[in-house]
Amino acid sequence: MQEYLVVLGTCAAAVIAGVVLGNSAVYFFNRLPGQWLVDYGQEPDEELLHPTRQRIHSVPWKYVFSGIFVVCGIYLGLRNPLYGVAALALLWLLLLMSIADIKYRIVPDQLVLLLVVCGLGFIPFHGAGPLGGLWGALAGFGVMIVMGLLGKLIYRKETLGGGDIKLFGALGLAAGLDGILVIFVLTTLLSAGHLAVLLAKKRVKLTDQQPMIPYIAVSAGIYMVLLHEISYNIMIGF
Repeated sequence: MQEYLVVLGTCAAAVIAGVVLGNSAVYFFNRLPGQWLVDYGQEPDEELLHPTRQRIHSVPWKYVFSGIFVVCGIYLGLRNPLYGVAALALLWLLLLMSIADIKYRIVPDQLVLLLVVCGLGFIPFHGAGPLGGLWGALAGFGVMIVMGLLGKLIYRKETLGGGDIKLFGALGLAAGLDGILVIFVLTTLLSAGHLAVLLAKKRVKLTDQQPMIPYIAVSAGIYMVLLHEISYNIMIGF
């Protein structure tokens, strides 16, 4: 009976947290300072400073986001509640950054800094020990810098923004070395597959620059929710 009550309480808490996170994602994005959504040295336009309409509509997105957070929250809460809190916070920040990248092609540094703070909460969950996050951050920076240089050599222009590189480094702090490498592979596969579909439908050109954060966010979500425990157990085994 006690175990049943614990499960029921965990599910109830996850539902409440999911609804709050889903609704707050829409609320906070619509109220982010306009200066956060432009590059350094640029002035936000009147719409960003004093938006006359919602940047992202409450309906249907608050329901969609809430549903996703509720499902993830229940799954993670039943497995490891403390890890679930850190993972949901990370996914919430990645969601805000994804929307910003899609709508304004910007990754707010303020959100990246919050992601760094969030990453510190994953220290107890690195299979490689306390330094796992540091190695993950270095690997995240390194991999994206190399990809940026290769893209510039091949396409003769910038293919990755500085925000993408900083985000991947911050994400490595949370995911660890093994995690950030898995996220990188998943991001590459997702972005390449989606780009192939868009090219086949002639909706984009090969030289068009696409927002990368949504692919990173989905890949991070897959790893943090579904694959992290497997990776952790493997690292502990070594």
